[in-house]
Amino acid sequence: MKSLIQLPHPIPSTQTVVTQPVPLHRLIDQLMVGLLPLVTGKKSFIINDVDQTFQLQADEDLLAYVLGNLLSGAINGTENVCIRVEAVCNKEGVHIRVRNNGSYFYSTVSNGFSHVVQAARQLGGNISIYNQHNEGTTLTFSMAAPVQTYC
Repeated sequence: MKSLIQLPHPIPSTQTVVTQPVPLHRLIDQLMVGLLPLVTGKKSFIINDVDQTFQLQADEDLLAYVLGNLLSGAINGTENVCIRVEAVCNKEGVHIRVRNNGSYFYSTVSNGFSHVVQAARQLGGNISIYNQHNEGTTLTFSMAAPVQTYC
């Protein structure tokens, strides 16, 4: 069974926030440390595949909230899996993916997710969820171009 849920497109914010570039690899590492007790309790592990030079112009606290919730959802919904985080920068924008190696955890992630979607919108992005039975689940936080990045 395949399913793809594309949550609504972002609503542009009327506020302008001056932000510093966020080193994405470092941010993911910090989130992983905070989630370590949960990860080990689920007998799983996380791999940070984000390039160490990748930086994203965004509100760091809001970005940490969105990515932390994506990671937490991936961990809570599975056991004995590898969870991989990667970032891709292309002409469409930036895509930060949290995916696992075979577990299907859509129902866990989609419950109570409205605050995370709202935070993603405040960053000018959206969240999509892709499930493939026996292939796993991928959560993607996307920010459309133009986004100032260093990748």
